[in-house]
Amino acid sequence: MTLHSFVTPVRFALLFCMVSSALYGQTSGNPIGSAVPKRPVHVYYADPVNGSMNGDGSAARPWSTLSSVIAANLINGQDKTSGVVHAGDLLYLLSGNHGSIHLKAGTNNCFNTDFISIQAAPGNVPILDQMLIEGASKWVFRGLTISHTTPPNTSRLILARFNSCDNIIFDKNIVCSQTDVRSWGPSDWAAMAAFYGIYFDGTSSTITNNAVTNVENGVYIGGDGLILRSNAVDYFASDGIDFSANNSIIQYNNVTNHYGQWNDGQHHDGIQGWSVNGSLGSNIVIDSNIVMASTGVYPAIPPQPTGIGDDYLQGLSIFDPPWTNVTVTNNVVAAAAYHGLSMYGITNSVIANNTVVNQSTNTDFIAWLGVFSVSGVPMSNVIVRNNIANNFKVLNPGAVVDDHNMSFTYNSLYTWSNNSWSNVSSNIVVSDPKTVFVKYQPSTTGYDFNLIKGSPAIGAGNAASAPVLDILKRTRNPLSIDLGAYSYVGN
Repeated sequence: MTLHSFVTPVRFALLFCMVSSALYGQTSGNPIGSAVPKRPVHVYYADPVNGSMNGDGSAARPWSTLSSVIAANLINGQDKTSGVVHAGDLLYLLSGNHGSIHLKAGTNNCFNTDFISIQAAPGNVPILDQMLIEGASKWVFRGLTISHTTPPNTSRLILARFNSCDNIIFDKNIVCSQTDVRSWGPSDWAAMAAFYGIYFDGTSSTITNNAVTNVENGVYIGGDGLILRSNAVDYFASDGIDFSANNSIIQYNNVTNHYGQWNDGQHHDGIQGWSVNGSLGSNIVIDSNIVMASTGVYPAIPPQPTGIGDDYLQGLSIFDPPWTNVTVTNNVVAAAAYHGLSMYGITNSVIANNTVVNQSTNTDFIAWLGVFSVSGVPMSNVIVRNNIANNFKVLNPGAVVDDHNMSFTYNSLYTWSNNSWSNVSSNIVVSDPKTVFVKYQPSTTGYDFNLIKGSPAIGAGNAASAPVLDILKRTRNPLSIDLGAYSYVGN
C-alpha cells in the first residue's frame, strides 16, 4: 500500500477547532502549533570542516561547529547587547559533525523574542550527536541529522529532547540511533538503540516531516497545543508514537516495521496515549495515520509477525484514562495483536472511518476495534461509526452508539470471535476482505485499502460524524459516505 509522503507543514489549528467544537463545544488551552517565523534579519554560517571560531560567521569566514558557537555565547535571542546571532536571525549549518548541543533557559539566553532558525545550508548534511533544549522559545530546527555516530550509545539515550519549551518548529530532520542497523541483533538493540528519537514536552509547537528510524521508541509528545504531522517512524523496537498531550493533533504519520526480536519488558504499540498521573486528558485529534507492523522490506521482520513473544505490535490505543473529546478518524491499522484500535475510559468522543486489519500468522490474535470502561472510569457518549475492522468490542448500551460498521468472518487463516456490538441493521458482516479492498494479500504485505469496485463498503456509511476528507485528503461525498479510511473514487 502507499504510505504518506512528506509534505510542506501546514498549521492545523483550524481543523482541530472545527472538529472539536462542532462535536463537543469550544476547546481551550494554548494555541495549536507554533507561530510562523518571519524572513531572517541576518544569515550566518557554521562549517565543521573549513570553519574557525576566529571567523565572523559570514559565508566567507564561517564559524566551526554549532556546539562551539553555543559554547562561545555567540547566540543570544533575548538581548542584542551581547552575542552575534540574535532573535530573527538564521544560522546555516554546513556538512560535518557539529557535536552535541545543550540550550538551557537562564544559561544560554534561549527564550527568544523572535525566532532563531538553525538549518541545514542548501545541499549540506549537518550532523548532531544529540540535542537537549530546555526552557526555550521560538526556535526552528530544520534539515538536520541527529544520530549518535560513536557507538556504543549510552543507555536510555534520547536523541532530540525538548523540556518545557514553546513555539518550537522541528521540521524535515533525520533522527536515528545509527544510519544502518541491519546487522543488529537483540543484544545490539539493547546496547545501542536510542530510547527515544524525539521526546517533546512543551506547548504550541510543531513537529513535522521528520524521519525517525532505528530506535527503541520513535516520538513522545506531552504538553498542550502540539501538532505532530507527516512524520515517518520506521524500524523501531517498542513504540512508534506515544502521547499525553492535550489540545493537540496527531495526523498523517507513518508508523512502520516493528523489530520484534528484543524483549525490553514493555508492550509494543504503534500509537499509544496515556493520561498524566490520572489527570483528565482532553481534546486530541488522531487522524489519517498509518500503522503497519511490517511492510516486508526488512529481512529481520517477516511480512506477517508471528505474534509470539515480542514479535507483535498493538495498533492505536489509549490504555490509561481518563480522556475526553477524543477524535479518531481515517486511520489505517495493520496490527499483530488483539488491540488493533482500543480506547479505554473515553467520553464525548468519536471513532469514525478507520480501517483495522490483522497482520499476524497467530490464529489466536484478532485485531479488534474496541472501546472499554475501566474500573472507576466509565466511558460515555462515544460514537463508533463507519469503521471497517476484523472484529468489534463496542457493545455498551447507553454509553456507546455504534452503527454503519463492517466486520469480517473470513476464516481461511483466522477464526474470528463473535462481534460485541449493537444489532442495528447498518452494522454488516462480510465474509472476505478481498471483496472490500483493491488488494488484500497479508502473506506478502500486499495491501491496498482503497475500496474495490462493487465493495459493500461503498455508500454504506452515515454522514453524521464522518470526516470531511479521507486519508488521502479527498473530499467525501456527503450524500454517499463510504466506510473505512478511503473514500471510493472509482477503479
